[in-house]
This record gives sequence, structure tokens and C-alpha cells, in this order.
Amino acid sequence: MKKKPIVLTDREYEVMDVLWNTEREMTINEISESSGNPKLTIPCIAQVVPRLLKKELIHVERFIPVNTKYARTFLPDITRQDYMEGELHRLFQKTGVKAVLSTLVHINNQEENDVLLNDLETFVQEYRELRKDDPV
Repeated sequence: MKKKPIVLTDREYEVMDVLWNTEREMTINEISESSGNPKLTIPCIAQVVPRLLKKELIHVERFIPVNTKYARTFLPDITRQDYMEGELHRLFQKTGVKAVLSTLVHINNQEENDVLLNDLETFVQEYRELRKDDPV
């Protein structure tokens, strides 16, 4: 069975980003405080969390006492790396690797492109070394 691509809205990504960066369970209030984004308010996050739960990207870790009530804490069920791999895979399928790389070159300045090309060359060399040692 093929995995369904993960599509996140900007707000969903912002909440996931806070959870990924923190690497600990957080309440909605803590997510809001840690975000540094004044638009990521508690009511906003309270609307986003059910969508992330439905998409099975986060889960309720536990209930903790807060004042006279209980709050849920949340943890991500997907890593940033897995999300990025899915996004890149989806983009490559739509446009192709060459189109993505061409776009990267066009949006960067020459110095950034030099760094990008050096990183790509290093990656290719390392990949070829790994492939040489890995009998298929």
C-alpha cells in the first residue's frame, strides 16, 4: 500500500516545527509560548491540534494538572526528516529533479550556489563510496 503524502498548512507546519525543535511533550499553551510567533495564539493552536491528530502526525502523550484543570501534552509521530523526504519526493514526482535543482540555482545568489554545488559534489562522492561498499 502506498503512503499518502503529508500535506501541512502553514499553521500546521508552525506547530509541528515547535514540537520538532523542542523534542519534549508540550501543552497548547507551551507551544504558543515557545513559537515566538504572536499569530500562533492558544485559540489558533487549539484549532490546529485536532487536524494534526486526525492526520496522525501527533498524539496525546498524557494529561497533566494545570491549575484546577488538566491539559493534554502532545508529541510528534513523524520526524522533520520524514516530513521533508515526503515533501521532496512529492515535488520531484511533480516536476523532476532537474527542475527542482534549476529552481534552487535561480533563487540563490552566486555565493549560495557555490556552497550548494560543493555540498552536492561532496554528497555525490560520499554516496558513490557507500554504493561501492554496499553489494546489491
